[in-house]
Amino acid sequence: MALSTPTGFASSDLVFEENFSGTALDSDWHNYITSNAANGWAWNSNGSGGSGPGGAYDADYDMPSQVSVSNGLLDLNAIKQPVSGMNQGTAQTFPITSGAVSSYGNFEFNGGYLQISMKAPSGDGAWPGLWLMPGKGAGTSGDNFEIDMQEGGYTGSGPANQAFSYHLHTPSGTFGGVVDSGIDLTAGFHTYGINWDPGKSITWYLDGKQMAQVTSAQVPIPNEPMQLIMSNQVANSNAAGWHTALDSSTPSSMHMQIDGVQLYQKAGSGDTVTGANVSPSTTSTIQPAVTQVAALPATGIEHAGDAITLTLGFNKAVTVTGTPALSLNDGGTASYVSGSGTNALTFRTTVASTNTNTSALAITGVNLPSGASIKDASGVVASLSGAVKTFSGLQIDPILPAVTQATASPGTGTEHVGDTVTLTLGFNEAVTVSGTPKLSLNNGAAATYAGGSGTGTLTFRTTVASTDTSTSALAITGVNLANGASIKDASGVAANLAGAVKTFTGLQVATSSTAPTTPTTPTTPTSPTTSPTTPSSIAPVLTIADPTLTVNGLGGTIDLGVKVTTTDLNDVVTVNVTGLPKYETITDKLDGKTFSGKNITLTAAQVDSGLTLQSNYKGAAHPVATLTLTATAKDPVTGAISTASPKTIAVTDPRPATTTTSPQTIAQTDPELAPATSLRSLATQGFALLNEHRDLVAGAARTLAPQNTAMADHPLATGTATASLASQSFALLNQYLAGHSGRVDAGQIVASLSNGANWNQDSYLTRPQH
Repeated sequence: MALSTPTGFASSDLVFEENFSGTALDSDWHNYITSNAANGWAWNSNGSGGSGPGGAYDADYDMPSQVSVSNGLLDLNAIKQPVSGMNQGTAQTFPITSGAVSSYGNFEFNGGYLQISMKAPSGDGAWPGLWLMPGKGAGTSGDNFEIDMQEGGYTGSGPANQAFSYHLHTPSGTFGGVVDSGIDLTAGFHTYGINWDPGKSITWYLDGKQMAQVTSAQVPIPNEPMQLIMSNQVANSNAAGWHTALDSSTPSSMHMQIDGVQLYQKAGSGDTVTGANVSPSTTSTIQPAVTQVAALPATGIEHAGDAITLTLGFNKAVTVTGTPALSLNDGGTASYVSGSGTNALTFRTTVASTNTNTSALAITGVNLPSGASIKDASGVVASLSGAVKTFSGLQIDPILPAVTQATASPGTGTEHVGDTVTLTLGFNEAVTVSGTPKLSLNNGAAATYAGGSGTGTLTFRTTVASTDTSTSALAITGVNLANGASIKDASGVAANLAGAVKTFTGLQVATSSTAPTTPTTPTTPTSPTTSPTTPSSIAPVLTIADPTLTVNGLGGTIDLGVKVTTTDLNDVVTVNVTGLPKYETITDKLDGKTFSGKNITLTAAQVDSGLTLQSNYKGAAHPVATLTLTATAKDPVTGAISTASPKTIAVTDPRPATTTTSPQTIAQTDPELAPATSLRSLATQGFALLNEHRDLVAGAARTLAPQNTAMADHPLATGTATASLASQSFALLNQYLAGHSGRVDAGQIVASLSNGANWNQDSYLTRPQH
């Protein structure tokens, strides 16, 4: 509808008018919400042109796509379409995508009569807003005032579609309220107005009718340039109770339409206005200027080869000639890409390896080489000072961590079974290791990470095993990062490990034989021999350094000194160990695996890595365990098996005392390993004596019972003679029990005899005592 001159003003007092002609927003408007405190930046920006008021009550987030101009109408359309946005620093998905415009830095005024023709949207949650905030001209005042010309959709005073809501927010408090207009404001266009006398009063109007007024006697009245914001907000369920809320009945599309904005100021009033569409008497040229700067990506760590897009937003459309560039603090530049004829220019930079590492990328200036320019349509040169910006959280780390060198120690020569090779990877920067990375080798083995985390050099180690493949040149074929292992730089970037692949010419691996433990004289064949045409197995050679070993008690360890070799590299060689008692275990040094049981089988690599025997024997005897070791080779092609003669190791545990053992002592051999007949014979002698003592004890009990009732419970408490008679039996029985970690005294056995008629001798002595 056409706006008419408000009462008290003349048509000559019109200083600003916007009729939204054409098909796009003109230079007076931004398609986002901003304010003085935000220094012109979009509120709650998502980095893609969006903005939002924030807080707990809005279901909408504003995007430029929902702002359109056609047929003399500005249309702000709220649709049910999820959109990713920000809410006071927190990423959030909003169910409504809507639109908003603001005039910050372009159209700002201090005093006068502002009127707007608007058709309000209809539907639950609809929250159309016409409001003023401090503009760029307010200097450093911040967002100290807010004037709400109209906020629709409030409840509590008539139907929500008839609600006229007004507010003045000040540093000293808020003034405002809701009025039932009696008119369906969503049915057509209505005129909303304020007459603002800076520092004195504000009066609100609807279709020329006064609705409310506030003066400086009630609250402070703003006296500073203000910008206009028009937004199609939608309330969520948190607003229920004072506003309608988004629900299933809300239309999928709600349009807020504006067909005119006018500002009237009386001559000599002292009221001021700036803007491109002000009347000639008050026109001041608006210089195009940078009002917003954005980076994509906005955060993260960028490396050599990564591209970054930088966008400069202007207060009006600008035209570009030549190729402007942005100077950056990492030593690079961002070159102009596109945007001439619009109010947004894009620039792009690609990180180079020569750029400087920086914790926050920044634009330090705009470079206009010869012939380059940025101007508005009238030829006014743009102010580019606003382009200077630091992007906190956008880091530049041009160096991608990578392997630059791989070395071996020794570097040349022939390595045999049991020899250790250290491999070193050099990086172009310090790296941190987690887990246990390994290097895959061409001899079928792996080199395990040994140290260097936090430096630029990592070491790995491998020990040649008999199961490895002989090779004329050892090589690293790859890096294995299993079970969560990683190699990264300080910023968490995974290292490029391709440079680890390397062949060490001159470093041979020979696993056909190992150096003998004692000098031997090689046998020279009388005539050349030829390898058999059909693969077969050859008996391996098992070497025992010492067939008699002694280990200390609980927790004691000793190296078994076992090695196995073969002359046929194709054979699979294993070593079987029998006779290992349950109180002993064997651990290999290849992978730290521990074995237990009376019959175990080890690989040749495990044997050659070194075997450690650990004893957990708890007794007082000196048991001897005889370990029998048998080496076997199997041809993987024919399946032929060849077994070497078994060898034994006698392990005494713990180390015997230096005193002479009594002839009756049976702890020379662990009772667990002793022949059953010896144990049974010894037990028979002990129990024969004990049975005699049992009869004597029973007679003693019958004799003493009448004299002392207490003695009936403990018949041998004072029976010195009787206890002495049992001593010989106890001595024999204690020799047996010593091997089973226990001893008894006379009192214990006699007490037991007095309470039991018979003992099952065999079952007691053969019962496990551990």
